[in-house]
Amino acid sequence: MDETECSPSFILEYNGSTLPVTVDSNGLRKIGVPDEPKSGFEQLLNPTKDQRQQNARFLHTLSAASVGGLVGYVHAASRLDSTTIAGTAILAIVAILLVCRFC
Repeated sequence: MDETECSPSFILEYNGSTLPVTVDSNGLRKIGVPDEPKSGFEQLLNPTKDQRQQNARFLHTLSAASVGGLVGYVHAASRLDSTTIAGTAILAIVAILLVCRFC
């Protein structure tokens, strides 16, 4: 590699942990593996970036379904009474809470 080029860099994730990658004097890359992997409960409390993104996508889908249910519920109601208004309000609140969870 020329002196003007930067060496490639990357991040390695193993069992939810970000591992350091170092280059030794011979140019070999070495990885430090942690002694103890994270427990299932700790992984649940500290999700990785990809897991947070998937959770946000799932909540967005649930929010869109709630909005669709709200529209269908209002259009299917034969009359606008307190039960219909309460159901509509609940679906609207659920949609807003799900969207705002990962804003």
